[in-house]
Amino acid sequence: MKSAQTKSKKTKPAHPKAAFSFRHNVLPPLMGILMFAATLGLLNWQWIEAQVQYYVLPTKTVTVKPVSMLSLDPNAPAELIIPSLGIDVPFITDQPSYDPELVEQALRDGIVHYGTTAMPGQVGNVVALGHSSGALWTAGHYKYAFTLLNKIQDKALVYIDYKGARYIYRVTSTEVVLPNNVGVLQPTKTPQLTMITCTPVGVSSHRLVVHATQISPAPEKATAPTGKAKPVTSVSLPQ
Repeated sequence: MKSAQTKSKKTKPAHPKAAFSFRHNVLPPLMGILMFAATLGLLNWQWIEAQVQYYVLPTKTVTVKPVSMLSLDPNAPAELIIPSLGIDVPFITDQPSYDPELVEQALRDGIVHYGTTAMPGQVGNVVALGHSSGALWTAGHYKYAFTLLNKIQDKALVYIDYKGARYIYRVTSTEVVLPNNVGVLQPTKTPQLTMITCTPVGVSSHRLVVHATQISPAPEKATAPTGKAKPVTSVSLPQ
C-alpha cells in the first residue's frame, strides 16, 4: 500500500514553470517606479527646476537695478535680492508677529521679516524667513523662494530694497541648527541680516541659517531700533 502511494506521488505531474514575460515580470514594477518618479517630480518640480538652472547655467544672476531707479515711495513693496542665486522676491515687512499661522500666511507672498526683529537700516538683527519647498496643493507662489539658499557662498552679497533705500549685506557664515536654537534670532549690537529656511529640502528637522553683516550704507549710520531691543521669545524657529 505504501509502495503504491509513493509511486503515485512520484508520478504526479508538476506544474509547468511560467515563461518569462516582459508584460508580467518587467512592466508592473517599471510602471510603479515611473509613477513614483512622476509623483516626486510633480511635487518638487520647482526645486528640480532650480537645481537644473543652477548647475546648467551657473553664471545666471539677477541684474540689480541702479539705486536711482528705486521708488521713493516709502510704501513701495520691499524686495530681497541675492544676485548670485538668481533670487529676487518680495520682502514682507507688514506682519510683525511670531504667531506661526500668521507667519505661514505671510510666507505665501514672499520672504518674511520675522516678528519685531530689527528693520533694515537699524542696529540689530534683521531676520528673514523663507520656504525651501512646499506641497503642491498649498497656497502661495514663493514656496521655493529659498530652495537654493544652501548654495550661497561666503562673502556673497544680499540686497534689501526698503522704503526707497538699498541695504547691502555680505555673507559671513552659514550653519545648520535644530529648530529650538532661537539664539540666532536674538538682537545684535551691529546691523546684521539672518536668513533662515528649512533643511534638507522637504524636511523640517533642521534649519539652515545664513549670517550677513551690513556693508552699505555704512554700519555706523544705522539708526537705533524703535523701542528697546527685546530677546525673541519664540520657543522654536518657524518652518
